[in-house]
Amino acid sequence: MRRAYHAMALGLFGLTGAAGAQNADLIFGERTAALAMDAHCALFTDRQRAALDAARLQARGVLLRSGISPAQIRNYGAEFADEARELACDSETVRAMQARVLAAFDGYLRVPNMTFPGTAFSWFADRQILTDAPVWALVQDTGRVRAGISRVGGDIRFTVALPGGGDYISAILVMRNTERAPDLYDPTMNGMFAGPSNAAWARWTPPEYARRMVWASDQISGAAADALAGVTQGHAFRFPLSVVQQLDALDPRETARIDFMDRNGDRMASEYFEIGDFAAAVAFLRAAIDENTPIELPES
Repeated sequence: MRRAYHAMALGLFGLTGAAGAQNADLIFGERTAALAMDAHCALFTDRQRAALDAARLQARGVLLRSGISPAQIRNYGAEFADEARELACDSETVRAMQARVLAAFDGYLRVPNMTFPGTAFSWFADRQILTDAPVWALVQDTGRVRAGISRVGGDIRFTVALPGGGDYISAILVMRNTERAPDLYDPTMNGMFAGPSNAAWARWTPPEYARRMVWASDQISGAAADALAGVTQGHAFRFPLSVVQQLDALDPRETARIDFMDRNGDRMASEYFEIGDFAAAVAFLRAAIDENTPIELPES
């Protein structure tokens, strides 16, 4: 477990700055090993597992964006997991790892918010959402739309907010259907062609032949929408919270699309947001939720 112990010294629950990016492989391996030990020996609580998973997923995103393939990452993690499962639960190695996680977790809980950088945009996760005011628990601002998990009057939903709703009657969240298209779809042909006109940064987008579409469940305007959009005359479409699980399953390098529809059901406009380390940010939020907190997020 030499490589895993080296990673432990880097900090158990987060990647920060260049050092974190440079050591993402070690951090990914250590968290994978810790979770494998836990699966074998039942070492941690659900919240502690979520904290470990947040760091594991964030490190995985860094590795994917650096050009390492998903298969390479899986094989690399499997080496750590296999080695971890061979350890006796009462061994000094397992006890030392458990003690490190428990000590680090106390400090991790006191972190009120965290930014999860992606390629073009970042997710900002805020655990301080026990308020009656409309607030984002998790948000990405592309400059054109804001997308993420909002809490309005105690109701938590996946939400897309934009400055002004125009004549939009509804919205559809469009994602890659991972069953029909297990691999990323690159209409730019490795950068030979431009991305969408309003999202030139978006390389991997949902393929038209393999789309998963979720209609907005409702929409809001007025003060709540203004607060979420960050402008007056804001408009927000809200989606079932089950969307969180579907976004969790996507590749951090790809994008999802929001189609805005008119009263005839025709698409009037589309916007994009980056998947990035969405799953890691959700795990960061989940780690702070205890049984006495009136907040529920679906499991990944």
